[in-house]
Amino acid sequence: MSKWPPVPRLRDETGSPVTTTTSTEESDMTTTQTTTQVTTPTTTPTTTLTVQLAVRATPEQVWGALTDGAVTPAYYLGFEAHYGDLSVGESYAYTAGGGDMITGEVLESQPGRRLRATFEGHWAPDVAALPTSVVTFSIVEPPMPMPGVIFLSCVHEGLPEGETARQLELGWVAILSGLKTLLETGAPMIGPPA
Repeated sequence: MSKWPPVPRLRDETGSPVTTTTSTEESDMTTTQTTTQVTTPTTTPTTTLTVQLAVRATPEQVWGALTDGAVTPAYYLGFEAHYGDLSVGESYAYTAGGGDMITGEVLESQPGRRLRATFEGHWAPDVAALPTSVVTFSIVEPPMPMPGVIFLSCVHEGLPEGETARQLELGWVAILSGLKTLLETGAPMIGPPA
């Protein structure tokens, strides 16, 4: 039985199931999966981005890196997280340069296991034009013996298909790779030029 949370069945505005296509790329211990929802001509096709990786860390360390504003700038493109007490319904923001880069609302919070929140990006006009979407981080124990290693997944749902979604996918790969590097080495993946 898989330890990954079930992927929600995609439905159109009438509640009917829709067809999906999935592509997967794997390298090292990172998996990137893109699911495209095929919809009726009256709706905009959406995509679900999935990035999964193994991290040599405890669930508590990964949770802290995801939610601690003193840690996030080291791997999250300089963005500082402001989650408050992570209560369901509470607003959150990632800030940089004195402005909000990402805002949203906490939908689910299980410390050390799962964080689900709405996502509204503000750092560029094409991102700000996107509808509200949902990001879910899941932290699970590997299904095989891997002492000291956890699996982290990031699922970003409800994005309109297109170039901006593809750029967000690359962003998630860079951000989560940076989190992994920071936790495993104690140093940021990207630093000031030498």
